[in-house]
Amino acid sequence: MYAKLLILKIIFVAFYSSSRTISSHAQSVSSISDRDLETFSEDLLKKDNSGLSTHVTYDRQGKTNAASAIDRAAKPLLSVDKKALQHPTVAALLALYDNYDPDVKNAEVVTNAEKTEESKFLDAIMGTPAMNFTYNYMKQKGLFNEDRQAFKEWLAKTWFTLYSRGFRTKSSSAFEHVFLGELKQNQVSGLHNWLFFNDQEKNNNLNYMGWMRYEDFGKGSLLKLHYTWKNVDKPVGTLFVGTSPELELSLYSICYLARPGEKCNFKLNGKPLFIQSYTFTGPKSQKLIGSIYPGV
Repeated sequence: MYAKLLILKIIFVAFYSSSRTISSHAQSVSSISDRDLETFSEDLLKKDNSGLSTHVTYDRQGKTNAASAIDRAAKPLLSVDKKALQHPTVAALLALYDNYDPDVKNAEVVTNAEKTEESKFLDAIMGTPAMNFTYNYMKQKGLFNEDRQAFKEWLAKTWFTLYSRGFRTKSSSAFEHVFLGELKQNQVSGLHNWLFFNDQEKNNNLNYMGWMRYEDFGKGSLLKLHYTWKNVDKPVGTLFVGTSPELELSLYSICYLARPGEKCNFKLNGKPLFIQSYTFTGPKSQKLIGSIYPGV
């Protein structure tokens, strides 16, 4: 009997340890309704004053599908004014681009200078009306109960913690996966940010081949598309276009807390969209984002 109780105690401690990272910040997901998420996203869009969507134009060109090998777009998708790249959070984001190796077989080496750049990016994000609104909303709903410094630390751990994608090397992070992109077994993984998409188009690393679905919500849009990156095909990809890093990080972060590993239904300017997350347990039993992306 004592042995059985001891085993049960060990199982309980193991389970508690593996889940405490999330449970210390988040209440039951059932307390955040779908209507709450829709209201949050609409209010978030109103708070976002970046104006980035006014500095980007795009040429969707031909419509395509995942199976097509025909390039339906002879020209690049995006044309971005330099003013967009000078926005504080965008400039801080661009500074991170040369910190990563896209091949998930290669271990990432993070220098002190790169850690400083990560911190500056989060400081820039935390200083925006959009993320300030997000933090206050999370506290109001009980999704996060600590101070702003602890929130920055949580963002850093959630988005920048390195982990392996099956090759026993710490070669990936949620941030690299979503805001840049990765290559795994001759497949494009992640790459859901228009600013990185634009950067790679400009550097002739990415070839846009056409679009599948499109939804405009005023301060930006959501696009489902087909492209190749570094000569590797991405039959179906999705990315926000014209949105700020702070708006995207806010939507992803609140979805991850409210619906970890599930789909969050949002609305932006009355237009429905969703964000899907996939989670796993990382180093030291920390709950992490394996993938998270928008869709229509």
